[in-house]
Amino acid sequence: MHISDGVLPTNVLAAGWILTIILLGVSIVWAKRQTSDLTEKVPQIAVVTAALFVACMFKIPMPPTSLHLMLAGLAGVLLGPIAFVCVFISLLLQAILLQFGGVTVLGVNSLLMGVPALAGYVIFALLSKAKLPSWLNGAATSFIAVTITAILLGIVFYVSGVDFGSLNAMLARVENIPVLSTIADTLQSTPGLLTFFMIFLMNIPLMIAEAVISAFIIPFIEKVKPEMLEQYKINKET
Repeated sequence: MHISDGVLPTNVLAAGWILTIILLGVSIVWAKRQTSDLTEKVPQIAVVTAALFVACMFKIPMPPTSLHLMLAGLAGVLLGPIAFVCVFISLLLQAILLQFGGVTVLGVNSLLMGVPALAGYVIFALLSKAKLPSWLNGAATSFIAVTITAILLGIVFYVSGVDFGSLNAMLARVENIPVLSTIADTLQSTPGLLTFFMIFLMNIPLMIAEAVISAFIIPFIEKVKPEMLEQYKINKET
């Protein structure tokens, strides 16, 4: 999800921008070490950036709010480290053209999606060495990437002291589910952990949806455009 302008305190916004600028530099240097000429990847970067831009249009109802597709993990698999830059550009365009999120909070939103993209690249590379089916690697990578986003979102809300109304409304729904209500009641005395728990629950449909999408897309790309995943095959052989 996108955090809007005016929700987070100034110190969190500043920290978000500082970390994002650092990671933009790191991702570019990292990518250059893998590919001497990044211009060769421009078409691929453009396509994935466009896909990230469009993905936010597809929303998953999660009463009393909704979630949207991110595809950060998949972007990391397809592009490697430069995926962080793509996430930043996509979020910037969304903020300017669609008023999704905002400019002041762009740093934080970039971390929420960009860090999972970098993690997606690393996770898929590690899983590729295990000789598992590519669809399973893709599904696991995207599932974990969304989980990382949920964890980062929980940290941001906890540090900011934000009272997220949607979580309170969802807590009322959980009270009717035996096991979940017991866990929620146990965590009532520790608001931070309760926030993490509720955000995790809220993102489960998104974890599943993105895992399914990647389970189909990765094998498809492996057949029609195998060079996009060539680096993982090299890793597998070494």
